Amino acid sequence: MEDRAAQLDELIMELSVLCDLLARDSGCEWRRHFVSCLRQAEALAATPHDQPSLNRLSGSVMSVFGGMGSFNDYVPFKHGRLIAGMEALDEASGWVYQAALALRVIAARD
Repeated sequence: MEDRAAQLDELIMELSVLCDLLARDSGCEWRRHFVSCLRQAEALAATPHDQPSLNRLSGSVMSVFGGMGSFNDYVPFKHGRLIAGMEALDEASGWVYQAALALRVIAARD
């Protein structure tokens, strides 16, 4: 479980970075989702946690990526310009996705 704790800490760090970036856009509806995921991750980190709990958190984070109308379609523009400081958004969201994916375990079939 030690490795999982480090992975959870990584997700917390990446979610914090993403939430800080999204806070630059007062109209961003996605921030609430990621803040909720961050709070869930912090709560899990503060208590003993099991793999199903980590999988649920991972699924929650990853659920907004992909498909039409998803977070992947979010463009941080205001008045026809990229919102200042949002240049790292793609990279930050990619790190969040990868950190959430790392928490997930797919059981081997016998």
